[in-house]
Amino acid sequence: MTRLFTTLAALLLLHSAQAQITIDASDMPVHADTLRFSNASPIDLSAWAADSGANKAWNYILVPTSQGVDEYKYPAEVSPSLTSSPFGTTITATYCYGPKMADSIPGIGLIASGITIEDLHTYYNKFVTPSSYVAEAFSAKISILPVGADYIQPDVLYHFPMTYGSSGTANFHLKFGSPLVGGIEQKGTRTWRVDGWGTITTPYFFTPTPCIRVRSEIAEIDSVSFSGNTFGIERTTIEYKWLVKGEHQPALQLSAIRVADTEIVTTVRYKDRYRAEFATSVSETAGTATQVSAWPNPTTNGHVHINVPAHWKQYFVEIFDVNGKSVLSMNNTADADLSALPSGTYIARVISGTAYAYVQLTKR
Repeated sequence: MTRLFTTLAALLLLHSAQAQITIDASDMPVHADTLRFSNASPIDLSAWAADSGANKAWNYILVPTSQGVDEYKYPAEVSPSLTSSPFGTTITATYCYGPKMADSIPGIGLIASGITIEDLHTYYNKFVTPSSYVAEAFSAKISILPVGADYIQPDVLYHFPMTYGSSGTANFHLKFGSPLVGGIEQKGTRTWRVDGWGTITTPYFFTPTPCIRVRSEIAEIDSVSFSGNTFGIERTTIEYKWLVKGEHQPALQLSAIRVADTEIVTTVRYKDRYRAEFATSVSETAGTATQVSAWPNPTTNGHVHINVPAHWKQYFVEIFDVNGKSVLSMNNTADADLSALPSGTYIARVISGTAYAYVQLTKR
């Protein structure tokens, strides 16, 4: 009889370990959270993206390349000047998430050389009715000038409770910038779905840990305005997040962009412990954005070199015409050949991890 009870107890424990979990608002970040993560090298997304469904055992090889810390503060703790910008509206968000996420506004401080952007923060809040977690404001310093703005329509990341099969969709709208440096108007739709449940094993979670996987697709148009020109650029970002109860951050997160019918991974990050070897490393998502320029610009023969920061080891370049149509794309190559394109004005977008850069090109 004792053996029978022991067997039944073991079966119950096994069932409990494999049972589905439910994620709710209490599993989201709270004020004063300092959440450490490691970045890993981009990988082939095709197998990972298809790895959805019930009762999965996710166990991927992750080799850390750098570390960072996400801090959650009240807006006034970040900088009072950023919460009441002369070029934005008063920010009233409850939580501040710094640094910015891949689906946040691309760095407008990078749209031309000689302009910097720093202290980027996306502000999040938890709504009760309906129960949800949203991005509702954004702020930064552009060339020392503080700017900030509430979302015109907040970006709803999740509705709660979330369990296998849960889904949602919502529009968002953000207008950000200043008359002195230009800006971006970002409009789009976020669609998410819990497309899997099971367990995950990572360098942090040594044993299989119950989780759900959320796939989000963010389709948007970024209207980039500077130097008297406005470019409407379509952008699709895909996120895969493995969420664990009580952790306040994804156990694992992938971000990718869609080019044609291909998903190109730009970021792999996971919850991690402190690693001394990365004590002086700087995360791609942290703090100050890096300037990007091009030379020769204007170009007469169509050949132009985009000065990509040396620490950007993996990057993707896409060039658009004035109508926002993609006319050229390159992977880990900074030399663009516009000789086959008509004379005119173009815009190059460079993506490295969660960092974005925009630089205007002119072909004569």
